[in-house]
Amino acid sequence: MSSIRSLALGAAALAALLAAPAVSAQTTLLHIDYETGTLDSGIPGLIGTEAPAADAATIASDQPRSGRFAIAHKVTLRNPDYVSFGAPRSESTAGQVAAGATRPGQYAPGQHRLYTFSLMLKDWEPWLATSGSAPLDILWQFKHFSGGPDLMIGVRRNQMLLRYADKQVVLVDDVRLHNNRWIDFRFDIVWAKDAAGRFTAEVRLDDQADYVRKAEETAFATFNPAYTGTAGTIQWGLYRPDSEQFPAAALTRMVYHDDITVTQLP
Repeated sequence: MSSIRSLALGAAALAALLAAPAVSAQTTLLHIDYETGTLDSGIPGLIGTEAPAADAATIASDQPRSGRFAIAHKVTLRNPDYVSFGAPRSESTAGQVAAGATRPGQYAPGQHRLYTFSLMLKDWEPWLATSGSAPLDILWQFKHFSGGPDLMIGVRRNQMLLRYADKQVVLVDDVRLHNNRWIDFRFDIVWAKDAAGRFTAEVRLDDQADYVRKAEETAFATFNPAYTGTAGTIQWGLYRPDSEQFPAAALTRMVYHDDITVTQLP
């Protein structure tokens, strides 16, 4: 009888396990929506900008991606009030955000993360020159400490580009068609110094129902082993490292960001 009873109990336990809802292994580590109306989105350690101009970073309510607010970053060339770390730059960074013993705005080898964010080019002046070289205005960085970006998004001429390692991918063919319109991004990244790394990059324009994959790498060192730093951080805003070299570059540029999330994946 005891064997029969044990089998019955075992079957009942198995049935209960199969009927139980699946537990997701995904964990949202960071959610930045600016709904507090402040540059740190109510998150201690989140830096809005380190450029001294009062309007280098502001809270915008005129056209948020969702909710009531977004963050606006502005850089005017040849003006020291829009310079930080020695270059025309106004960027937010999540590197100092702490959650217990973790740094959810940082990344390091061995981590699997999903990043989503939205940006809008605000009154973006088109590039009018038809030939010659052009500057790159950087809008988002996965920035390696003690090194350059592992991946970055920027606008050169009138294209939005993803750059990583020695590669370049066009994310938006012509940004002039999307001026003052939100663009959504989704990156699934396994961070690694070797062939264990991989990533996908997807984009959704405001007239698209779903994301479109623009880049995919497998067996790829997403965490550049040439850099000495042991971690990196996400940064967003405007960084115009070479724009001052080009007389045709717009004097002032502005970009909005909103709905930034970092999710831990299994």
